[in-house]
Order: sequence, then C-alpha cells, then structure tokens
Amino acid sequence: MKKILSLVLILFSFYGFACECPPSSPISKELCQNYDVIFYGMVDSVTPCNSKGFSTAFFTITELYKGNAEKNVKIDFDCSSACMMSFSKGEEWLIYSKYVKFDQLKVTFCEHSRKKYNDDSQDVFLIAAQRTFEKEKEFLKTTFGLQYFIHGNDINKQENEIGPRNDQPSAYGKLILLLVSVSAMGIVYYVTRKK
Repeated sequence: MKKILSLVLILFSFYGFACECPPSSPISKELCQNYDVIFYGMVDSVTPCNSKGFSTAFFTITELYKGNAEKNVKIDFDCSSACMMSFSKGEEWLIYSKYVKFDQLKVTFCEHSRKKYNDDSQDVFLIAAQRTFEKEKEFLKTTFGLQYFIHGNDINKQENEIGPRNDQPSAYGKLILLLVSVSAMGIVYYVTRKK
C-alpha cells in the first residue's frame, strides 16, 4: 500500500509541476514581428542561477537575422521554475529574444528559441516548428537576410541620443526647489487661514 501511495504522489508531483505552454505555431514572418532580436549562435558560457531564479547565457552570434546586436550578446532566462530553460557551453541555438529593457534580452521556454541537435530524430522542437533546424535557418536567412553587427560605441551613441534618464539637480538646484516649495506651501497656508 505504501508503494502504491508513493507512486501516486510521485506521478501527481510531476503532473503538478509540469510546464504548460500554449500550442505553438511554426515560425512565420508575422510571428517574427513579436521578437526584437533573432539570431543563430553558440553558447560561450552560462552564469549560475541567481536568487531571483534567472541566469544569463553568453552567446557569440554567427548569423544575425533581425534587430541590432553586437557579435557577443547576453541572454537572460528562467532557470528555476517548471518552465526553465537550459543552456550549456558549446551548444548552437536559434534565439528569438525580446528586450526587457535597454540592452537586456530575454528568452522564455514557451516561445520559438530552439537548440540544434546533431540527429534530427532527437530534435524535440521539430514537431512544433514543422521544419528542421537547418530549414528554419534558411527560412530566416531568405526572409530577413543577414544583418550587420553593431559595435559597443554604437550602443553608447544610441543611449546618448536618447538622453539622460534620471538626472538629479545640483545641490544649488535642490536648494532652489526646496525654497520654492516652502514658499508655495506658505502662500497656500496663508490663503486658507484667512478664509
């Protein structure tokens, strides 16, 4: 009886923690509009999972199909939930990523990123993609062509063109703001006290 109960608990625990993704359509030009950067590249290294449940994979891009990226990029991914991804050094991937914020790309398990397998019979992504890894690369190359890589100074230039995002006033500016605020509160107090 204990063995049966243990088996049932194990089966339910696997079922309860399984990642459930909505049905995925094969990649198309329209679906590619959902992604900011699409590329084919190799994993250089992967950081350990942090306290927030995320890790970073560092890639060297071989072919850039869509978006602006340097030759070496970092991609953040979930490494702790039921829908965690797994990257290892030396693996080749087609990455479909989105910007979380400026210069921070992220991928998720339930989207179209896929790993290259040496044997197509091992390719777990083949059913959803409805094409082999190589055919998907060719589709991306003919649809978007190959894009040029940007350089680090181009990113800094873009950031400078956007402008400052959180500049603080100088000490003198803070003093002026404080005096104006106190004066405005004094006037409001004086007007409301007279009524």
